[in-house]
Amino acid sequence: MNYLKEIAGKNKIWICIYISLGIGLSFLSNYNISFFQKLIDKFTDGTLSLPVILVYGGLLLLLCLGNYLDEYPMQKLNNGIYLDLKLLALYKTSRIDYLAYQSMGTGKLIQRVENGAMAGKNILCQFWFRIARELLPSALFSLFFIYRLNHVIACTVACGYLLVFLITNLLLKLLYRMKERVLDNEELLNHFLTRGFMEMVVFRLNRKFGAEIKKAEKARDQIVRSKIGISFIHEAFFAAFAILITLIKASLIIYAWYTRSISIGSVVALLTLVDNAYTPIAIFNVLFVQFRLDSSAFGRYADFLDLPEESRLFEGKKLPEFHGDISIRKAVFSYHDMPVLKEVSLSISPGEKVALAGNSGSGKSTLIKLIAGLLKTEEGSISIDGNDLNRLNLDSYYRHITYIPQESPVFDGTLRENLFFDALLPDEDAILVLNKVQLKGWFDNLPDGLDTQLGEKGIKLSGGERQRLALARLWFSSSRLIILDEATSAMDNVTEELVMNEVLSLTNGRNIIAIAHRLNSIRSFDRILLLKNGRLEGDGSFSDLMTYNPYFQELYRAGM
Repeated sequence: MNYLKEIAGKNKIWICIYISLGIGLSFLSNYNISFFQKLIDKFTDGTLSLPVILVYGGLLLLLCLGNYLDEYPMQKLNNGIYLDLKLLALYKTSRIDYLAYQSMGTGKLIQRVENGAMAGKNILCQFWFRIARELLPSALFSLFFIYRLNHVIACTVACGYLLVFLITNLLLKLLYRMKERVLDNEELLNHFLTRGFMEMVVFRLNRKFGAEIKKAEKARDQIVRSKIGISFIHEAFFAAFAILITLIKASLIIYAWYTRSISIGSVVALLTLVDNAYTPIAIFNVLFVQFRLDSSAFGRYADFLDLPEESRLFEGKKLPEFHGDISIRKAVFSYHDMPVLKEVSLSISPGEKVALAGNSGSGKSTLIKLIAGLLKTEEGSISIDGNDLNRLNLDSYYRHITYIPQESPVFDGTLRENLFFDALLPDEDAILVLNKVQLKGWFDNLPDGLDTQLGEKGIKLSGGERQRLALARLWFSSSRLIILDEATSAMDNVTEELVMNEVLSLTNGRNIIAIAHRLNSIRSFDRILLLKNGRLEGDGSFSDLMTYNPYFQELYRAGM
């Protein structure tokens, strides 16, 4: 719960105001009942006066005003804490170790963060704050005013507390187990839903939706059954609770009638105070079950926040300039004890354009991620301009890198925003670049030109158009190292060749490291590094490898 303490510390002033207001309102509410008792007794014996009525009216007005003012800190804390916890997850994502991030599925991660942020907010606002400002003060003030009216009844109410807590404790254990099953199945259902949404084409064409829907339906049925059982247990508790309160009230009335020692006003006040004394217990029962469930959900969220971070992001030697001298010596890397790179050694000179080629699983993507600092070598070393990459401040290194993946990100906004981001540049520059990446024809048909909305994730663009738009950003970037991870895979051969020639001509003096999707697209690169089963199998120009390397010839004939 350290993360909750951190969030609470940020809001401590408003928490103090919120709890103080609650305690004050609880006291006024119970004092109002006690004052009402005196009003009834004065009315009964004929001594009621206008000043007494005005004081009572003033108390009611003060209560209304307090409840109105209470709304502001409540909303500020409820919304602020929830959003702070979401931002904390985003902050964590910005620093998380890449391998740790890869180990989590996106659907489950999103659900975990959403559930965790809501759970954290509930733990603070709906459990601890309510206990501190509402439930505990209400129970204590009610007992205090009951005691002032009658000692015997106060002792009876206190004994009733013990009985209710014993019953509640038994029910809470059962409810907690059932609600935890609900949480597990909700997370599982969200996993199936997210996977189905994201992989619609693959699932449909491979006829996978039937089995996926059956799994989701099973999780749904489990959720429904558990929630029905929880509802029945809750209703049974509240029925038993209502019977207990009724018996206490009946005993109070019989006691008052039998002893003739309590006034009518006191009886009315005691009946109301008994409700005020026991209502917090009923509320606590509901809150505690939810608290246990929220604690479990927040525990999962905290597990995500506890994942290892990339320590090199903001530590180590800074790299103010990047010249492009990259050296790899006997690099070794494995995924889950499966060797991926086996003692790979190579050098890349400043300004050199290097392509990585090889069959699937040869280690190309892993090598790029090692150069980018996302992964660390298990053995061997990587140096950037003579600096050990493991000792570099990665954030300073990333200032010099532009990385374009196969699934090129297109942001929800206009074409202009996707090209320039926050920069203010002439429209002519954008149109010139769009022509270079073979998007001029597409641009001419846009209804609003550069101000055309592209939709969430670039829904209005094809895969090839998204990739070309991502490459267009290179013309507005000053990065010295450009990494292309199959960034042209969705383009046809002709378009790919035209675009890559423009990119290569743009990047004079810059380094390019590209994973080849098709070998024809890398003809103009200075060098091609050929990988096979995690080892370097060739290093040379396109023509050299075509002449002397059988493996490269094999890949070319296979249409790669």
